[in-house]
Amino acid sequence: MAHEKVRLAIMAPSLNLCNYFFAIERGFFLREGLDVEVMIRPALRNTEAVARGEADFGAANECAIQTALQGPTDLRILLQVLKDPLHDLIVAPGIESLGHLRGKRIATPVTGSIPEIQTRLLLQEHGLLPDRDVFLFPRAPGEKMADHVRALETGGYSGLVAAPPIFFLLENKGYRSLIELSSHFPGTTSQGLLATTTTIAERRSLVEAMVRGYARGVTALKTDREAAVDFVARRYKLELPLAVRCYDALKDLWTAELSPEILRSEIAFQARILGRSPIKIERIADSRFAALC
Repeated sequence: MAHEKVRLAIMAPSLNLCNYFFAIERGFFLREGLDVEVMIRPALRNTEAVARGEADFGAANECAIQTALQGPTDLRILLQVLKDPLHDLIVAPGIESLGHLRGKRIATPVTGSIPEIQTRLLLQEHGLLPDRDVFLFPRAPGEKMADHVRALETGGYSGLVAAPPIFFLLENKGYRSLIELSSHFPGTTSQGLLATTTTIAERRSLVEAMVRGYARGVTALKTDREAAVDFVARRYKLELPLAVRCYDALKDLWTAELSPEILRSEIAFQARILGRSPIKIERIADSRFAALC
């Protein structure tokens, strides 16, 4: 039986978004007649790929909200798939507070990403001006997380903003997390499933199948602990105890819902960043598909 090819654009193949990969590996999309191909498109390139028709679905809710705040958009958020993604500000031994970062260099995710923005706001809240008091180095196109980790370990950076499992891997080497950014900025970001109004109108059965496949996959990920931990260990080449720790940290954050409260909080945060007035949820979300979860 032939399956319909579907292209899903995500920012990075990170552990935060392994829920998509788990659903693919376990065949939940195939059971809906979909052959899902993942495309890696960092930051705004994620939603640009959807808007241009290069991808059928995207995953970067914050990018869609940023676009909508600056003008009309055909992008619509269908689901939140990850609430408050984890990103730790990891620091070298001897750094005990944000004040100790004065004059130091910090590596962050790409410019304009939520963790990079949150890092800037965090520093400002503590009286440190980014790029004057503390120097930020966002990851450049083509640069890998491994490059930033090596630079941290060799002293090129004094801090690194990273998602799991990076902190857990560095913890045994004496590094510590000063703060987990989402715990300091709760409700300001989620990752999701989004499509264009054209796709929703003209290929509704496809959208429904995508939502059902994802929802069934994330339910299995959250309830079948043994299979989930095995998947995390294999995909991210982690020792079993570390895979368990990562799974436990993320299990309650993976979701399949469309929460108006979360969306309002995210819109307010993005509006604050861009200096714009908040928009209505209806301009950026389509709530009809959450009922399928």
